[in-house]
Amino acid sequence: MFQAPRNSHVQPPRAWEHVQKLTLCRQLLQQCCDEYGARHGIRIEIDSRQFTAAFFAWIDALAHNDGYRQRNPRDFFQFAYGVLLRDLLHEKAVRVVENPLLHSLVDPPDSAPDRAADRITEVPPSADDIAHWWPIGYMLTYFCIGMLKRTLREECGFPVEPSDALAQPAVWQSFRENIVEEPALAIAYFDKFMGIEPNWREPGFVANRPASARPLKSVRPV
Repeated sequence: MFQAPRNSHVQPPRAWEHVQKLTLCRQLLQQCCDEYGARHGIRIEIDSRQFTAAFFAWIDALAHNDGYRQRNPRDFFQFAYGVLLRDLLHEKAVRVVENPLLHSLVDPPDSAPDRAADRITEVPPSADDIAHWWPIGYMLTYFCIGMLKRTLREECGFPVEPSDALAQPAVWQSFRENIVEEPALAIAYFDKFMGIEPNWREPGFVANRPASARPLKSVRPV
């Protein structure tokens, strides 16, 4: 993705430049949706209006906290992608859609009783199977993690990997339950997934992040 032509001195576009542009950010998210569908068999599509609302809410948050980038670029990008996750989830920027291919097969008449029995015994996905239990949260979290990793590598020369919390169903269950009443907690959970100490009380307030050396009076909560 975004490879420069052979025998060219043109540098490939940087992730941070791309993600701050509406159309290009949507293309990156669409690619993630497509890859998720291919891997897990769950079709997720972007809601154009809700995605646009989430994107501009995020851009506004970046503008009001840009000064933090000069002080701590590593944590600024961590915070920025946590806010992006919050806004995408809060605005319901993507949704799961039923795969029409599942209903395109015509079963022989004698298989109808078997299908009815299968439906009766179906149970909801277990929280241990996070990809199917919460497709929206799972996909958007991995999208933001992927963009954060690439941005930190390109902008800071700093490789990062998620923490063990990313594989813990109990953390995901808590994540899903708590953001219903407090969407900003998505920022704190994103920090936890990346091994960063979260600010659980005011996750949308960059001046109170543990990595912030001192309060920034000019930076407002988002």
